[in-house]
Amino acid sequence: MKVLTVTLLGALVCALLSAAMFVAFALLDGTPLQEALAFALIVGFFGAILGAVVGLLVGLARLGMLGGALAGLLVAGALVVAYVLSFGRPGEYAYFLSESRILLLLMALPLVLTGVLAARLGNRAARPA
Repeated sequence: MKVLTVTLLGALVCALLSAAMFVAFALLDGTPLQEALAFALIVGFFGAILGAVVGLLVGLARLGMLGGALAGLLVAGALVVAYVLSFGRPGEYAYFLSESRILLLLMALPLVLTGVLAARLGNRAARPA
């Protein structure tokens, strides 16, 4: 039960954080509000999937806050590797790796915070009252 709770918590937290980060970055870049909010829904959806993975890692491995942060970094790194390998071709990997900075900038902080919060709240929920 605890693993499911931490997984759902990770999905919710990361969806909200990644969507909020996207809206902030898009508005600072001069994107119209309606467009930023529409794309934030898509980013939040993928953030929820990634946050569920982080929450699942935290719940299954019973990680602490530092372990949760490292799980978030691991998922962010896996996201970059998946991006580079799916869109790049041999000889172009360095270009796509440099282009993946925005993925790290946008998703690393929400994923790390998701891991920390999932571990913190998951451990709190596991303690007897």
